[in-house]
Amino acid sequence: MTIKLNEILEKELERRNLSINHVARDCNIPPSVLHGWVNGTLPSAKNLHHIKTLSNYLGMHMDEMLFEEESRDSLILFTSTFMDGDTQYKVTVERIKGQK
Repeated sequence: MTIKLNEILEKELERRNLSINHVARDCNIPPSVLHGWVNGTLPSAKNLHHIKTLSNYLGMHMDEMLFEEESRDSLILFTSTFMDGDTQYKVTVERIKGQK
């Protein structure tokens, strides 16, 4: 199996109109780590825990994010965050698998 993290991450960020810095801030992941992954650096044992955080944030299974294997129970159509005063909100619209 080939790790396709950079391709998948780049595609998901573009599809959801998210910047690397925005995701890094929301997930508490160093921006340099995300930039490296988008540019083809593979996750190391030192930062592998961030893959789980990122997969949860994007609503993807880790195997899907790393290997592009379909195992998703739902399809996220749109994700956005916004601020209301000092409170940050995240809105996600997803289609649940099996529902039409």
